Amino acid sequence: MSLYDVIEKRLSQDEKSIMVTVLSGERQGDKVLYSEKGEVVYGDAVDGICINPEQRPEVLNLGAMECFVQPVKKDPEVLVLGAGHVSRCIADMLLFIGCHVTVADDRPEYLRPDFFDERVRRQCIDFNNLAAKLPLNNYKGIIIVTRAHEYDSICLHQVRHLVDATYMGMMGSHKRVYHAFEVLKEEGWTQTELDKIYAPIGLSLGAQTPEEIALSIVSEYLAVTRGHKGGFLSEGAK
Repeated sequence: MSLYDVIEKRLSQDEKSIMVTVLSGERQGDKVLYSEKGEVVYGDAVDGICINPEQRPEVLNLGAMECFVQPVKKDPEVLVLGAGHVSRCIADMLLFIGCHVTVADDRPEYLRPDFFDERVRRQCIDFNNLAAKLPLNNYKGIIIVTRAHEYDSICLHQVRHLVDATYMGMMGSHKRVYHAFEVLKEEGWTQTELDKIYAPIGLSLGAQTPEEIALSIVSEYLAVTRGHKGGFLSEGAK
């Protein structure tokens, strides 16, 4: 069984793994996979390595040997609701940063295979049936970019139970978001719930084209899920 077969099997069983790649020394290029308990599950142990279950990516110097140690994690799943021009750009950018992407819409003509990368899962679904048709709890991010605010609201009702656990953003102007949220309040949403939705979605980049808007949205998703605010790095040094 190859290293990647072992990784795939362990990921499918939700077992934590830490991979050590030897960067220099006699074993340069070797890869060793450890369990979170420090047991070798692939390759030959590296002397001097101490496995931390909460390991973060880092380079370690072990005498004449340099190693890169990193946790092995599943690629995040992101759901994009709506399949218009911006959605296609969002899907491409999410793929580029290593996400698994599902795009859902109720219009089959917008989910044509030539509109999306072949790696994108395309789902033609009535927005009222999202909870019955999709594994909503699996998504690390839910990006709502439908064609009208009434569809946004339908989608939000379907994913309301995830506002505390998942990045959730909705596209639209401040005016559109305000009116959509006023309707949601009348339908029983609390202000605390609404405050957890990123709307209007995206970082303030001055974006205008679908590609630029997608960059703004995916940048915000990445910043939020990594626990950062998305500000200027140069200002942090001042």
